[in-house]
Amino acid sequence: MHVRVSFILTIIAALSFGFVLYSDDERGGIRKTTDDSDRNYTTIGSIGLTVTNFGTLGTRNAYWPEQPSCEYPRGSRIEHIYQGGLWVGAELRSASPLRDGLRVVSTGSHDGVSTTTGKGFEFTSLVGTVVTQRSTLSDSRYFDLNAISHQDFVSEYNDVVPRDSTEPDRSVPMFLRVKQESYAWNFPFADFFVILNYTIYNAGRDTLDSVYVGLWNNTVVRNTNNVRPGTSGYFNQGAHGYADSLRMLYSFDWDGIPTPPAADSYVGMKLLGTFPFPRGVDSVGNLRNRTYVNSWIFRSTSGQPEYFSPQDDAANIGGARSRYERLSASMAPQQIAALRLARPSGIAPSNSTVLLSTGPFLTLLPGDSVQVVFAIACARKFGTLPANQDTREQRKTLYTNAGFAQQAYDGEDANGNNVLDPGEDINGNNRLDHFQLPQPPHSPKVRAVVENQKAAIYWDRASAENSIDPITRQRDFEGYRIYRSNAGSDFTNPEDLLLTLSLVGEFDIPTNAIGYNTGFGRIALSLAKKFPGDSVDYWYKFPPEGESVTHLNGWQYLYGVAAFDRGDSAAGVTSLQSKTEIRRVIPGTDATSARNENIGVYPNPYYANAAWDGGNERTRKMYFYNLPSRCEIKIYTLAGDVVANIQHDGATYDGSDIEWFRRFGGSQTTPQFSGGEHAWDLITKFDQAIATGLYLFSVTNNDNGEMKRGKFLVVK
Repeated sequence: MHVRVSFILTIIAALSFGFVLYSDDERGGIRKTTDDSDRNYTTIGSIGLTVTNFGTLGTRNAYWPEQPSCEYPRGSRIEHIYQGGLWVGAELRSASPLRDGLRVVSTGSHDGVSTTTGKGFEFTSLVGTVVTQRSTLSDSRYFDLNAISHQDFVSEYNDVVPRDSTEPDRSVPMFLRVKQESYAWNFPFADFFVILNYTIYNAGRDTLDSVYVGLWNNTVVRNTNNVRPGTSGYFNQGAHGYADSLRMLYSFDWDGIPTPPAADSYVGMKLLGTFPFPRGVDSVGNLRNRTYVNSWIFRSTSGQPEYFSPQDDAANIGGARSRYERLSASMAPQQIAALRLARPSGIAPSNSTVLLSTGPFLTLLPGDSVQVVFAIACARKFGTLPANQDTREQRKTLYTNAGFAQQAYDGEDANGNNVLDPGEDINGNNRLDHFQLPQPPHSPKVRAVVENQKAAIYWDRASAENSIDPITRQRDFEGYRIYRSNAGSDFTNPEDLLLTLSLVGEFDIPTNAIGYNTGFGRIALSLAKKFPGDSVDYWYKFPPEGESVTHLNGWQYLYGVAAFDRGDSAAGVTSLQSKTEIRRVIPGTDATSARNENIGVYPNPYYANAAWDGGNERTRKMYFYNLPSRCEIKIYTLAGDVVANIQHDGATYDGSDIEWFRRFGGSQTTPQFSGGEHAWDLITKFDQAIATGLYLFSVTNNDNGEMKRGKFLVVK
């Protein structure tokens, strides 16, 4: 049985990356002022993943919907992880008889964790430390020459002091110190994964033998627009699979119950690599032989023992395998296969959690370290097969995305042997660099102009056309691609909107054998466009000058511009595209104070479930048009009672006052209006939906005091 030990940890020297001495034979407790943070999440790519500085992933949906746990695509409210955490296990070799021979596991989180008591959290941030953000993007306020990706989060924590030091029942610490780095990119070929790089130091005086490192996750894939976190059935529809060749556990929503359709999405947890390799491994390619897969039903202690939740670090209690045993050996293949049915016990839908681990790393002497790197990768299911099926064809995009994550990790290590071999030192610094990606051109700087039945985007030429690829060391810009959404696609398919924009224009250098050789004449301006307060010169416009494209007022469009390069066939680098710079526009009338312009409402009459409505009382909208740039809108019943009072400022209005614009179009973008229109959600100032009837309104110009009046009809 696992020995629980209480003792004072007398710190002889401050924790450092070298080894530190502690006293094992005195009794007592330690407290710290916590600097733990769970409010940092990735905002660069398409995944919104919360990464804490105490060894956990996700938020347990604690801040939903304002902060994502593991949301993909960002803004869709499709969540993938409830909570996860780092696991490290080892056998202690110690001069202390109380510690020698113990099998110990320190866990960032597990299914026994309680949000009310803090019980179970075994890592905590170092006193006074904060999460550091870095970026390789030169225009980021976090730009840092030491950055790895477009958004790094760097933190350090240990297992010496529990996160809640009043916790009475806690594992024996190993005196680990963990440096955790996460990496995220905005490249289109690399914005669907986040890399988690863990360097685990033995900061104590015991030797750690037979070390295993794993990542545990309660992966709950759900469309939270349909099934709110924490409601009945939220956790019980998850299914899982394992791709052995990729060293990746993956999860999906089996059927969407209690509110279908299912979230048509995958989340993968992939082991990318380690340094050094575990025993018997000499390359990333055969790391699969030392990768272990486990799953169990959340807090289960009854039914089939194969799916019992671990109750102890070392002891198999009540038929449940210990945490150390779970880390060090896989489940039987038939038990892994059963996870794809979302009912591994064969009885009822269940909330099953997953663990992916590797080892053993034979010996960590005091001061030694081991590096283990995972990726969280997401993808939409490929094709149109039912959600409860899980075919290789459906996993096609997930496998592609996981492959890009592996490529990002491999960097210069072409053969995956952790050695700098001849020809691999691409950047010439005489060391083997992981986390290296070829880079597309920089994204152009983009501005949008919104008018009556029109919208146009402008972008600069310096940002992309002067880019130099750090791998090929060439200025390899080739051209631009312009994307646009179709009117109405925002509310018919909001979760996929940013992934399904249509290509409406492509322009490239005309003097080579790449692309269409269109040149830039149609979109180039004779003089740079300038905007007040903006120092950028904008040299391109779409739609091109003289080419009219009619837009529907009040409907939402997304425009995007991306730059792409010509690649390098000799170096095996394909053409790459930058992040697509998105602008979200709602055409409408310009602001006007002209006395002969009538202020009106559309649609009028308003019929419930208008074409652009979102399907419930909170996602309706109608527009006031021909407004002055600054005005007050009052809405009345026929009896003269004020229903709503709206302040309009055309220079700053962004639709954030109503749910429709928060719900549709993606949280990554802010709507841009023409200035003379304002949307209303048909909700009164008393937070009630208005009834069928005739309503009056007045609009008072805040600049000159002039008032105009009108009326509209609502039919429900």
